[in-house]
Amino acid sequence: MTLEEAIAILRSPEGRDETKRVHRLNRAVDVAVQVIYAGRISRQDAERLVDQCATLAEDMFPGSRDTFAIVYGRRMQRVIGEVFGSGN
Repeated sequence: MTLEEAIAILRSPEGRDETKRVHRLNRAVDVAVQVIYAGRISRQDAERLVDQCATLAEDMFPGSRDTFAIVYGRRMQRVIGEVFGSGN
């Protein structure tokens, strides 16, 4: 794929829509991470928050649950480990 082709895809209505959805998902994950770092919720609620973000990703990008786990889930689980420790 050439640079021009990539730009054309990003400028298409579908490309713009996908870019917006990616931005919204990134923002949701960033907010969830901030909430977890604040430490004002339980570990169980933090894990529920991760699950809710995964559900949002699946709603926005059907079939993306495994990709979410790789791209965002590991980061969010690391944050939970930092805040609550590695145990249950």
